[in-house]
Amino acid sequence: MYKDRQCNCDFCRVDDINEIKKGICKIKEGIKNIQDGLDDICCCRIREGIKCIEQGLCKSQEGLRDVIDGLKDFEFECDYRSNMCIKEGVCGIKDGIKGVQEGLCELRNCCLCEGIVSVREGLQELEEGLCSLVKGANQISDEREIRRKNKGCEVIQENRYDEIRSYIRNDY
Repeated sequence: MYKDRQCNCDFCRVDDINEIKKGICKIKEGIKNIQDGLDDICCCRIREGIKCIEQGLCKSQEGLRDVIDGLKDFEFECDYRSNMCIKEGVCGIKDGIKGVQEGLCELRNCCLCEGIVSVREGLQELEEGLCSLVKGANQISDEREIRRKNKGCEVIQENRYDEIRSYIRNDY
């Protein structure tokens, strides 16, 4: 989807936030699938567990792409790159995905114990990254809300100034 970066309308801004929220939801679904896959493997349903982990991995990767695409459009509005929670979250999710991929490879090669350990470690990094990402996204939303309120105050102050000026002109 093409987005005009010069556009400052509220519709585009809401769309950017929704893109990030959609990505976060996909990552959550991916984590849930990975957890379900581990449960299946622990119940000796290896094939089903591997399929669940693969699905969770795909959802997490799609979610990360959505989040990154949504963040690209914040570049002109605020400097999200200085937001440490966003950086930590994206890096944590990338590391988690890499860990789950390694574990999945081990599981496919019949190294169950090593694979389960690697998937669990990757899953933990995914969860920590998601928490940081959500915290950073909330900070961006809060910053936007503050800017929106301040912009509204500036308009009110400008209108009052115009009223006072017109009142002074009418009196004299």
